[in-house]
Amino acid sequence: MEVTLASVIVLGATAVILNLGRFANKSPYSVSVLEYINTQSKYQALLLSVAGVVLFCLYSVNAANLWSFLTPGKIAAPAKGVPWLGISDNQSWASVGASLSFFITLATSTFVYLQFRKSGEGLKQALPYLPWVLLFSLTNSFSEEVVYRLGIIVPLVGSVDTNYILLFSAAAFGAPHLRGMPNGIVGALMAGFLGWLLAKSMIETNGIFWAWFIHFLQDIVIFSAFVMAAANRAFERDAPKAARPSI
Repeated sequence: MEVTLASVIVLGATAVILNLGRFANKSPYSVSVLEYINTQSKYQALLLSVAGVVLFCLYSVNAANLWSFLTPGKIAAPAKGVPWLGISDNQSWASVGASLSFFITLATSTFVYLQFRKSGEGLKQALPYLPWVLLFSLTNSFSEEVVYRLGIIVPLVGSVDTNYILLFSAAAFGAPHLRGMPNGIVGALMAGFLGWLLAKSMIETNGIFWAWFIHFLQDIVIFSAFVMAAANRAFERDAPKAARPSI
């Protein structure tokens, strides 16, 4: 029963999320001169609404688990060892989380750079939009943690083997990234691995802090790249032709 509930919640939310873009594009309101900011702000508002519905469903399913995992948790709780990742038994999550934050962000930055390296010229134009990058990173990471971690962990923890929960989170988070960012097979595998790690952090610390924080850092990298690309395109479109170098 618990597995069915988690599957319905996560798959239903995913189906809606994958179609949010078309609704965001139809909304007429504007908050910025940069079109990407306008579209993304509408998308994030809709995504938060989806997260709100998921939270309501989870509250109905298991309110005690939900309130427990919505707290920061025990940030320095002992981790269960994963030798191939260099995580030792009883190593503090304060240490594990800090290390994972650095190395995962480095990997994400490398992957994103290879896809957006031509947009680096838009850095100066993108700086005014840094507050939007931080806001989108905050809302996106929270909403996705609600759907792909809490949506699985809250109904299943205590009833289903932890290894199964971690694999469920990996699959549920990885599959949509076939068309997300990072994208493709490599992107889906990276996201799946991240989903596994973040679910592990949430269960072992009994809270959302490390999962949300690590996810937030990845989204800063990703949204920065998108905003730089958008700002660069806008600059090239709007700059006087006479000011552009001849080729």
